[in-house]
Amino acid sequence: MGWVLEVAKMFLYLSFPVGIFHYVNQPAYFDKWVIQAKKEYFPIQSKQVHKEMDDFIHDFNAKIQKKHLDSMERQSKNKQ
Repeated sequence: MGWVLEVAKMFLYLSFPVGIFHYVNQPAYFDKWVIQAKKEYFPIQSKQVHKEMDDFIHDFNAKIQKKHLDSMERQSKNKQ
């Protein structure tokens, strides 16, 4: 009885991941869950929104860079 149980467990260990992989890789499942969720979580943005975000990032980085340059100038003046 021992080896039969081991063979049954091994069959289950091997067939379960294969079955799940087969089920999840179906195109209908992919369209239903993945594409739909992607559209829900990441809506398509207009070019205006994209441009506003790029401008914000550019301005934010420019402010940080200006702070760094000002602090470096103050340090160099203090050393002299």
